[in-house]
Amino acid sequence: MFHPRRGREPSTRRFSGLLARSFLYGLFLSAAVRGGWAQAEQDARAVGARPPAGIEDLKALEARIQTTVSKVAACVVGVSGGSGVVVSDDGHVLTVAHVSERAGRSVAVTFPDGRRVRAVTLGNDHGVDAGLVKIVEEGPWPHVEMGRSGDLEPGQWCLTLGYPVSFERGKPPVLRIGRVLRSGPTIIMADSKIMGGDSGGPLFDLDGRVIGIGSRCDDRVILNVHVPIDCFRNQWERLVKGEDFNSLRRAVAFLGVAPAEDPEDQRIGTVFPNSPAAEAGIKPGDTVLRFDGQPISRYDDLPPLVQRKSPGNRVEIELRRGDEVFKVEAELAGVSG
Repeated sequence: MFHPRRGREPSTRRFSGLLARSFLYGLFLSAAVRGGWAQAEQDARAVGARPPAGIEDLKALEARIQTTVSKVAACVVGVSGGSGVVVSDDGHVLTVAHVSERAGRSVAVTFPDGRRVRAVTLGNDHGVDAGLVKIVEEGPWPHVEMGRSGDLEPGQWCLTLGYPVSFERGKPPVLRIGRVLRSGPTIIMADSKIMGGDSGGPLFDLDGRVIGIGSRCDDRVILNVHVPIDCFRNQWERLVKGEDFNSLRRAVAFLGVAPAEDPEDQRIGTVFPNSPAAEAGIKPGDTVLRFDGQPISRYDDLPPLVQRKSPGNRVEIELRRGDEVFKVEAELAGVSG
């Protein structure tokens, strides 16, 4: 781990040694354990990584990282047992939901210079583990730019900053260097190692833009999972409003009927108030003959056909009520599945 101290730059030799070790460990260690260095090199090529060509490459990378760290380190904060990063001058702090826990909690935010300020938790997307905190004391606050995660490339260099639990509190955040291994809509995997206490800490690109937020890890070098920054962008309004939700919970179509208690009775037993079925005029005792053109021979045929639809779909339903056969239209609602 490298810890950028204020007022004293590390020597080129120390920092270059760090980069070399970081690269070798992050790029090769896990693969070397599995299948030797030949397999490690093959894995490295598979993700598009290119080893530094020599000391000049290391020096150039060192200079760029030093510039980035000097720009962003002051914005990386501790958040009540975890980490976070300030992304607006009025004090919005990105973290993870398992640190924030729920909306409306009072928490302390600690800056690298030891200054502690009061904050409150806002919304949390527990599906992807995204959390938002707001400093309640008057700013402006140092902050960083939110980048984009949708166009990340495997092998791209990245930086992790945070406050691991084994590190002495009251010090600036710890820096780790690595690469993006995999990126998707709800997950980034990188080999810049994180550990307990880093949860909520930022993952930066080399320009100092936040591309992810540290979420979970284990002892393997390559298993470091981050919440993509686009997950925060896509749910920003809900997070700012203080909603606790799960964006991964799928909404399924809902008609609003239930079967009769007797399994041999093919008629509808219950129509839920204010449901699409009730609004369409369906009543208990009706028998469904067709749903959106598909024949229904027994009640159990109906639920799977409803579930294949999407909330908002309009469907035609053919019914029998006593001796009368007629059709109605219903607009399906949505419920969380």
